[in-house]
Amino acid sequence: MVRTNVVALSATMTLEQTRAIVGDPPRPRRRQRLYPVVDADQRLLGVVTRSHLEHSMQTGPASMRIGDVAQSLPIVAYPDEPLRAIVHRMASTGLTRFPVVERGPERRLVGMVGLSDLLAGRSRTLDAEHRRERVFSLKLGRGAS
Repeated sequence: MVRTNVVALSATMTLEQTRAIVGDPPRPRRRQRLYPVVDADQRLLGVVTRSHLEHSMQTGPASMRIGDVAQSLPIVAYPDEPLRAIVHRMASTGLTRFPVVERGPERRLVGMVGLSDLLAGRSRTLDAEHRRERVFSLKLGRGAS
């Protein structure tokens, strides 16, 4: 359920460089809502929401670095944890997307997971259960009178 096709922003990028990648509000090229902020080794340093990024691009100096805009210590998910744990974390925090990082001190970015990914995963599980139920259901014929 991890989405790996995500745009991660380098902490050293300027707002001007970011604008070239993300696009200008109100019609950004990227519709991603949460951008992971990473160092040169793809270690997660923070996150920035699209709305915060757009506000910073409109009001901040073009030379401001993304690392200065990003929220540090974001809540994350891990690629080996059950979806149930991620759903619980979303419910308890009110957040609907998390960066997915490797466990350990490096916290290398693996991808992103959002509520829509979890719902799609749950839907596939329910479909699979439904198919198994059809295979195992027996149709008993009525006995002859």
